[in-house]
Parts: sequence; C-alpha cells; structure tokens
Amino acid sequence: GWVGVMLLCAGAVQAEVRVEVPGDFQILAVSDGKVQDEQHGVLADGAQQLLVRYEGVIPSRNSSDNDRQIRSEPQVIRFEARGQSVRLQAAVPTDEKGMERYAKAPVVSLLVGDKPLKVQQESLVVNGMQIGMDWHARLMEYNRGTGKAVLAATAAAALAPSVPASELEGQLQQLFLRADPE
Repeated sequence: GWVGVMLLCAGAVQAEVRVEVPGDFQILAVSDGKVQDEQHGVLADGAQQLLVRYEGVIPSRNSSDNDRQIRSEPQVIRFEARGQSVRLQAAVPTDEKGMERYAKAPVVSLLVGDKPLKVQQESLVVNGMQIGMDWHARLMEYNRGTGKAVLAATAAAALAPSVPASELEGQLQQLFLRADPE
C-alpha cells in the first residue's frame, strides 16, 4: 500500500478552495473547478468565480397547492482564496414579501472562518428558458464582457505567453525609450 499512500500525499499538495452555500442557494457553475452538488464546489486557488442563484421556497398554505419558488437571477461572485474553505452567507428575510424583495437584489458575502472575503458581485441576466442551460458556458461568455465581476486575467493568460509582469514592464519600458518622440 506504500504507492497508494505516496500518491495520496502527492495529490494533497495541489491546494484547492472548497466552497459551500446554504440550502436556499444553488451553485450553477464555477470558473475553474467542479461543482460537486448544488451546495458544494471545489475550485482552483487564486481569483475565481462562483455562479450562484438564490432559490427560496414558500411552503403552500394548503396541501393542494404547490410550494412557491422564488428565484433570483444568477449571481456572478468573484473572489480570491487559496487553500481555504469558503462559505456563502446571506441575510435572507423569512417572510414572503421580504424573500421576493431579496430575490430581486440578492446580496451575499463569502466568509473564510468568520472573516469576510472581498467580493465583486453582479447579476448574470439570462433571457429565455433556463432549463438545460450550460451555466459554465454562460459564465465564460460573461467573462468576455466588461461586467464588474469579470475574471479578466483568464482571457489575458490564455493569449499571452506567461512572462512575469516585471519582465513585461521592462520590455515595455525598453520599447518606450527606443520610440521616437512623436
């Protein structure tokens, strides 16, 4: 069993960020990682995004009616974490009117332990049917835009060869100094 133990240890080096959301939220997609189920995701270290939706349920007053579901637009939440467990926290009202108000403008925070992370949050407006939606594709599409929770680095990283920023700055400075005054 030595090899197995060694492999397990080697695998543990890859740090990851674990995210958990409360029962009335749903993880639709993550920028880089995997959605384990509606409440749990595992993401790579660094700047990442979570695509979540608030989904409140108002129990029916009598047995013949269905429970009512109140859903928010999907929310893109950009944050940065390394090897931490992050949980989403939201102060959702418990009354029907309050839940409806909240769903129109959901505010969430992400906590590591009891310390809040700095987050950027923006609604991802989806027109039309959401059933069978490829949420990861939608998130990537969102990142090609200019929203405030866009992960800009991903696009740049994919295109540019990985040169440390300091080197790039040096190169730019050289070019600048060589350029004509015009």
